[in-house]
Amino acid sequence: MIELYILRHGQTTWNAARRIQGSTDIELNEKGRQAARNTGKAWEDMGLHFDAVYSSPLKRAYETACLASAYTGLEVHRDKRLRELCFGVLEGEDVTHINDPGTDPLHGCFFEHPERYQRPEGGESLEELCARVQSFLEDLMKKYTHGERILVAGHGAMNKAIMRVLKKTPLKDFWSGGFLKNCSVNIVRISPGQCEIIEEGKVYG
Repeated sequence: MIELYILRHGQTTWNAARRIQGSTDIELNEKGRQAARNTGKAWEDMGLHFDAVYSSPLKRAYETACLASAYTGLEVHRDKRLRELCFGVLEGEDVTHINDPGTDPLHGCFFEHPERYQRPEGGESLEELCARVQSFLEDLMKKYTHGERILVAGHGAMNKAIMRVLKKTPLKDFWSGGFLKNCSVNIVRISPGQCEIIEEGKVYG
């Protein structure tokens, strides 16, 4: 059995401007850094212990992981399988391209009907995202077998992919539980053949 704390990165300037980030490597803004520090302070005050910390290699997730886990003194391990879904030619565009079918009939169903979402030019499908996330989780379960508590810092869609793989839900339910806010945390206990959801979308401070 292991316990996962699945943390979304703090806010960036592109989040604030409602631009699609995906694999584009955007740094946190000061609001995002402060939210990550607040999260770490709350955990420190709780006396929360982690055994390992993993992160997407993208700056916004890695810095969030470093700030939130600074009190632990643990090394943050970057894993490319935890990077955000690549949106290809849509990266840098307004988010209406993925949440408004009127603006973009091909990709605007991303949130409402993820099962119909088409991979943009140069981008990834949700199935490809879930496959690499599953590979990461399988390796994690092999490595940690004694009730370890692991922090995983990632992204909105990537963290939802983790939840989908663990819950074994169909693609149409990819966004079940609601969209994840910046610096929100999902807490999950995993044992062979079982997944217990402790918290979804919890924000500290």
